[in-house]
Amino acid sequence: MQAAAPQLLALLLTAAAAPAWAHGCPLEMYKIDQALSTSKNLDPALIKRVRDLRAEGEKLHKQDKHGEAMLVLGSAKKLLKIE
Repeated sequence: MQAAAPQLLALLLTAAAAPAWAHGCPLEMYKIDQALSTSKNLDPALIKRVRDLRAEGEKLHKQDKHGEAMLVLGSAKKLLKIE
């Protein structure tokens, strides 16, 4: 019974963090959108990759896969060199 305790704790912590990730996704998408709209002279291939990642992040967000969405959106932000 005690062996399951760490797994149960991890599950509970993940479930508790999901609402925070849910609210974080739109902010990350906004940051990406702002960077795309204000950045000049970006490589068209980079822009396409960032837009694809942003779209995938939004799709995952709408599917309530917020942890995955944040990872994908983080990849887009790294490409844009933003925090």
